Amino acid sequence: MQPRPKQPRTLLTRLFGSGDALEGHREKILYRIAIASAVLLTPFGIFNLFIDRLSLGLAILATVGVLAVDARAIHRGRRPPVPFALLLVPTAAAVAILLLLQPAYGVLWTYPVLLFCYFVLTRGLAVLVSLGLLVGTALLVALNVDTATAIRVFASMLLTIVIVNIILGVINDLHDRLVAQTITDPLTGAYNRRHMESCLDDVIERQRRTKASAALLVVDIDRFKEINDRLGHAAGDSVLRTVVALIGDRVRRLDRVFRIGGDEFLLLLPDTDLNAALTVAEDLRARIEAAAMSGVESGAAPVTVSIGVAVLQTGQRMDAWMHEADAALYRAKQRGRNRVVAAEVDAAPVDDGAPRTILSPAKE
Repeated sequence: MQPRPKQPRTLLTRLFGSGDALEGHREKILYRIAIASAVLLTPFGIFNLFIDRLSLGLAILATVGVLAVDARAIHRGRRPPVPFALLLVPTAAAVAILLLLQPAYGVLWTYPVLLFCYFVLTRGLAVLVSLGLLVGTALLVALNVDTATAIRVFASMLLTIVIVNIILGVINDLHDRLVAQTITDPLTGAYNRRHMESCLDDVIERQRRTKASAALLVVDIDRFKEINDRLGHAAGDSVLRTVVALIGDRVRRLDRVFRIGGDEFLLLLPDTDLNAALTVAEDLRARIEAAAMSGVESGAAPVTVSIGVAVLQTGQRMDAWMHEADAALYRAKQRGRNRVVAAEVDAAPVDDGAPRTILSPAKE
């Protein structure tokens, strides 16, 4: 069906937004962070070893080393061997040791570590870790400095967390809008052909692994050119939007509607066998025929559709599957329009001129 509706916004999503726009980019981010860390932190680690702060020096160098191991794997196009969440272990240890040895300087390093969490961890995990870092830092400062300083550190770190989440929320919203623009048809809100190919590939792969059934419905508006020529393109656009809305009202959340031509749409029905697909197709045909179309003259002939149905066969490729659905649609047009024709089912059609579902052989 059309792109998913917006979910109810809670207080947290209103403040911070939702989603994770950094997903898929974390390896590139980590690679750059590792290079910067090697340049900036290695001298600190070596210096602390020379002044006999072995624990701190080793913790800093361990952080650099672990980052370097992952960065090397990323550079070679391999999966990072150290999970991103484990990268925080030597990092947190270094900060904790520094807070115990030099609290005033240690606080300064908690802020880049806090940002580091959001760049290499998933959004939810980053929030949990950053809040834990906030509480731990405030407690160490309260124990080793004084309560007033701890309160200031707590407030400034909390404000930083809020700002980071607000910025990420804006980025996520912009990312979602950009993705929506690249995969949807701006006129009707249906998905576009580019996204269709990706979805069909996924369904075919799923069928290969699990033998799950799936069906395609190719829906074509009958005599759409005549509607445009007689009533104008504004009326034609209104008809297209209404047809997509009627399809969206009928199908399930996991179904997908794609605009694949000027007046042609493809409906993907996962986990659907032939009988169920025919039921959906016939219901859609009847709904569209009965619907009042804005911009269409009162008393004029109703807007109707022809629908071709094809069920995914074992080992079938995308182009063959779509060809079967197109062939079934072509037969529906040949036999008078305003009807449903299914491929790959043997039954002799009888054409009496009445709208109906026809089960036709794949080849004639």
